[in-house]
Amino acid sequence: MEDFLADEYFIRWVKSPDASANAFWKQLSADMPEKAALMREAKEIVYALSTPVVDKNDEGKTKVWQAVLENIAQQPVQRIPRYRRPLLAAASVLLLLALGATWYFTSTVTIRTGYGETRQIRLPDNSSLVLNARSEASYARSWSVTGKRVVTVEGEAFFDVKHTGDTFRVQAGDARITVLGTAFNVRQRSGITAVVLQRGRVRVDVINGRELPAFLLPGDGWSLARQHPPVVMHAVDTLAATAWTRHELLLNATKVKDIIQLLKENYGYTVILQDTTLGEREIKGRIPMQQEKDLLFVLSRILDIDIQQKKDTLLFTAK
Repeated sequence: MEDFLADEYFIRWVKSPDASANAFWKQLSADMPEKAALMREAKEIVYALSTPVVDKNDEGKTKVWQAVLENIAQQPVQRIPRYRRPLLAAASVLLLLALGATWYFTSTVTIRTGYGETRQIRLPDNSSLVLNARSEASYARSWSVTGKRVVTVEGEAFFDVKHTGDTFRVQAGDARITVLGTAFNVRQRSGITAVVLQRGRVRVDVINGRELPAFLLPGDGWSLARQHPPVVMHAVDTLAATAWTRHELLLNATKVKDIIQLLKENYGYTVILQDTTLGEREIKGRIPMQQEKDLLFVLSRILDIDIQQKKDTLLFTAK
């Protein structure tokens, strides 16, 4: 529950819910049912701390207050010697400082995005991070004090790292990316971790793996799949790999089934094909993606199909 109460995105959702945040936390509750009860308790606590209590039951209030006074009268009074009061006050302050320091140096800042949402983040060292839909990035709250530049990513993110001389690391699935000053895209979904370098140089290590470190140059791509142990190095179109940061999709003989996977990961849609061969068709070109309806409209025109939506399910049918 402490993780929920320390999560700025969770607190903001409870106080000011919106459709995107509602969809994200609903999906999280469905994916992790064992956390649902804790989530509800945390939500009630946030409500309680942020909502003023108005008590209009004067009669009940009087009875409670009378019971408190009677209880106080029955308790023996133990006075603290004056010479001990400053010591107790100092001990209380030290205890609060210790608890505060422990929380500060052990807690993390976590930023999440919901379906169809992207978010730009300025990190404590002035590096920038763009978080794709249904993704999460976290880093130590004490970054500004310790200078430890480490970000953990789930989903997809684009980094533009500021050169400070200190090592910058990104943890994504089984991969650890080490950089000094560079721009790169990292994607960790469905058991596959992929890195595309746009500028600079990075080193990628497989955690607890026997693979040798990979050193990427601009235009290089690196990927690791849990089900397929070999690491793959290949040339990549960096503009296409980072097109999502510009709210567009660049397709180069991309199969429809890969676009369907994107609809599932970034927008939470389940797609049903009336004709399964449709998934093997290839598309080239640029598609705007300010909203998912833009993508669906262009797909229906290019493929000459009807796209019917029922809640979170899309049905692709031939005209």
